[in-house]
Amino acid sequence: MSKDARSSGGPTGEEMTTIARDFEHREFSPKDLAAIKATRRRSPRLHEAEAETQTFHASASLMDRIRERASSEGTAESQVIRDAVNAYLSQP
Repeated sequence: MSKDARSSGGPTGEEMTTIARDFEHREFSPKDLAAIKATRRRSPRLHEAEAETQTFHASASLMDRIRERASSEGTAESQVIRDAVNAYLSQP
């Protein structure tokens, strides 16, 4: 196991390849499928409200500024973007 994998506690690339190969060829029972479906990721939520996921294109310099702001505020990049859009749309 590599030093990085040991320090993060995660599997190595080789171990992930083995896991993926085993998963790909596994037969799932209806009970297994129901359990997987019950735990899969749901629609994104903001607090209690359901949220839509949007994609936008940004220059590298803009993304650097977003990351910088998120880091300095201790928040997520998506929150910085939401705040900026809200501020823009709140202008008369």
